[in-house]
Amino acid sequence: MTIVSTTAPASTSELVAEFAGGSASDVAMMIGIGLVKDADAVFFQYQGDGVEPMPLLQNSGRPLTSLKNVQLTGISVADDIGEFNSTKLNIILESSRGVSVMVTSGLTTIWSQCIINGLMALLVGGDLSCPFNLDTWKGTSKMKPCFGAIKVNNVGMKNAELYTQLSDARADGNKLRVEQIMRDAVEVLSHGLTGGPVEEAVVAVANTAELPADF
Repeated sequence: MTIVSTTAPASTSELVAEFAGGSASDVAMMIGIGLVKDADAVFFQYQGDGVEPMPLLQNSGRPLTSLKNVQLTGISVADDIGEFNSTKLNIILESSRGVSVMVTSGLTTIWSQCIINGLMALLVGGDLSCPFNLDTWKGTSKMKPCFGAIKVNNVGMKNAELYTQLSDARADGNKLRVEQIMRDAVEVLSHGLTGGPVEEAVVAVANTAELPADF
């Protein structure tokens, strides 16, 4: 999916100020999560093929860790992306001032699982269009995975059923099941955004053959 801006892009510092709770002109950007493992930053701006992604920092020099007061306007799964044919979760967010950005990460990363869980909680609560903060931080384990949260009025949004399904699949080492749960969740959320039929705001894993635990 391509983001198209109808206005002249503003500086990165203005965008960071906007999502940190300040103000900025409308811009468009693609943001990746945790692209440099040893960096303190968690949000990175993609700058094109062969160009090192740029960390998003506040004026103080501290990493931007929250996209504040944003709304979900689009969500999808993209397959066969890049050199390694990765599967990506793409989320389109819009700020209160009309800034649209795509935030992208591997579909089955812990960060994506956290964010999908929070968005599903919004859908179950009946207001997927509700403004929220998207928080991101690094874990302390050796691999320093990124975690995320959807917060409304500083309260983290959680869907207990989806959390259990993903936790059980991870505990079983069932990567294929984790991916299927995530794909189903994205489909449900996409229908919720577009006003399409959503029979249940709960993810149901396809009850076909048993998925191999050691996939």
